[in-house]
Amino acid sequence: MSITEIMDPGDIFSTQQNARARAAKDAVDEALGYAKDATSQNKSLYQDYLNRVNQNYGNEAGKYGDRVSALEKTEVYNPGQFGDNYNKSVEDFYSKFANQRKQQAMDSITNSMANAGNMFSSDYTDALAAKQQALASEEWDKAFEKYQQDRSQALNEFATNANLQNQAYQNTYNKNKDLLGLSQNALDNTTNAYGNYISNLANQNNSLAQSYMNAANAKAQIDNSKKGLLSRIFG
Repeated sequence: MSITEIMDPGDIFSTQQNARARAAKDAVDEALGYAKDATSQNKSLYQDYLNRVNQNYGNEAGKYGDRVSALEKTEVYNPGQFGDNYNKSVEDFYSKFANQRKQQAMDSITNSMANAGNMFSSDYTDALAAKQQALASEEWDKAFEKYQQDRSQALNEFATNANLQNQAYQNTYNKNKDLLGLSQNALDNTTNAYGNYISNLANQNNSLAQSYMNAANAKAQIDNSKKGLLSRIFG
């Protein structure tokens, strides 16, 4: 093999070879610079994306703990037992004039029997007993009817209040549950965005690291090519 087949005879000191090597290395550096610029721009875009998500959802996501606590503290309404709130009995509805009416009835029978001369007869005793029984039954019926009316009214009021209180509880629970859902959705969005941000950064860093490795390998190959040429020239 002749020297002219190895190198340009006019390039005795390898100036052309060095120039080509420098140009090749410059091209490698330029490509690496593009990779670094692209990495920087992409990282800026990732950061803008994360900032926008935090701006839109961060505030609501930050309320997640409070939303959970509010839902946990929403106490179930317990109306209790009606009997624990109503303690009246039939006796409470006896007329205060019942005894007076009984006495008036007894006095009427006594006067009637006295006028008839039958004060000491069995008819008098039977009449008194019958009248007392009738009056007692009548007064009890009246008292029981009043008791039933009062109890029914109290039960209706108890049920109405219980329904209102239970509805208020349901409304509060549903509100807190819906708010928690909003915070959960916001938290998911910010968490996913952050995960994507980290993943994209890792991929971008890996890509840039690969670019550095490729550049280093390319430059090493250029240097090896120069050494190979010189070794062929000088044996």
